[in-house]
Amino acid sequence: MFNIKNYKKSDIRELIILTQNNDYKALEELVKRLQDKIYLTFYYLCPDCDDLSDLTQEALMRMCKGIFKLKNPKHFKSWLNRIVSNLFYDKLRKQKKSPACISTDEKSEENSCDILQISDPCPCPDEKTLNDEVAQIIKDNISKLPEHFRLVTVLREIGGLSYNEIAKATGIEVGTVKSRINRARNKLKLCLAPYFTNN
Repeated sequence: MFNIKNYKKSDIRELIILTQNNDYKALEELVKRLQDKIYLTFYYLCPDCDDLSDLTQEALMRMCKGIFKLKNPKHFKSWLNRIVSNLFYDKLRKQKKSPACISTDEKSEENSCDILQISDPCPCPDEKTLNDEVAQIIKDNISKLPEHFRLVTVLREIGGLSYNEIAKATGIEVGTVKSRINRARNKLKLCLAPYFTNN
């Protein structure tokens, strides 16, 4: 039987197989490893959400319930990101049904690339001063991408998925995934250029 140290040294695939054999310590380790990444993914997908922790918890609960039916551990990453994608789209649908809320701090925007200064209640502990500012600028600009560009970009850049994995997670063609990511990157480059050019 694995001890705690063995669980920590195990890779994701081993943990999945152990979990599917009713080893709940392996499932606990899996949750510990994935919760921060799932939270970060929602943080970029839904920057204005006030329930990121709830979304993360729901994704983890769905993962825990569904993992026993996962046939091939190789497909775990895209399967998990499909759960995240579905929750993201559910959230969007609920927001569209609710009245739009406009922040009193929001400035009128002629240029969609203008940066709004939004205080962030969820800072990453390992990011300091300048890195915080850069991370916030990138986050703000990702949040301004159309939702179909934002999802594939976050899955690629934050989730670390391949084009094929993104296609499986979102149910769209690989060519469309590549095209959207390329267009999103070009949009981000244009918006971020003023912040990273040398004076």
